[in-house]
Amino acid sequence: MNAGIILEPKRFETREMPLPEPAPGELLVKVMASGICGTDVHIFQGEYLGSYPVIPGHEFAGLVEKTGELVTRFQPGDRVAVEPNLPCDNCVNCLNNRQNFCLNWQAVGVTRPGGMAQYVCVPEKAAIDIGDLPYEQGAFMEPLSCVLHGLERLDLPIASRVALLGAGPIGLLLLQCLHLQGTAHVAVVDKNPERAALLQPWVRISA
Repeated sequence: MNAGIILEPKRFETREMPLPEPAPGELLVKVMASGICGTDVHIFQGEYLGSYPVIPGHEFAGLVEKTGELVTRFQPGDRVAVEPNLPCDNCVNCLNNRQNFCLNWQAVGVTRPGGMAQYVCVPEKAAIDIGDLPYEQGAFMEPLSCVLHGLERLDLPIASRVALLGAGPIGLLLLQCLHLQGTAHVAVVDKNPERAALLQPWVRISA
């Protein structure tokens, strides 16, 4: 298979590699769509605590190609998205439902091979069935989950007026979710005028 690898800070290459073999509790996923996150840029720039080389890509969806012998929820041909964060479920923080502070945290595309490859192995617990959802939309599952978590924390009253700073991918997801939950008015600010065209389905743009 072909894979994109960050060999060291600011050095990215595409290489031919052996097809990975899933462990007993893993799926081999044929990657059909993969996004580029700001975290991937930080890894490329060397602003990263993990080790190199690494195959990045933690926002992706694909087709189950093969399953390990202990997998029970999936079979070849299933369509999945991937939750990249892999808590150990056994440290003091995980046992207190604080998996985001896991002492043994791993992540697909950050500390282990990710979705910027034709195939990737992921633990069964990290896979989510997407049914007939297009792969390109399935790849947005991880960034959309960040948006939804932020909105839950914000707990806006209905008919609120909101200032949204930034109209990048996360900003656009936030804008759509704000409209869906009944926000009265959203003012969007971005220093990149070219992004204004992407806002047109949801906002009126003044001259």
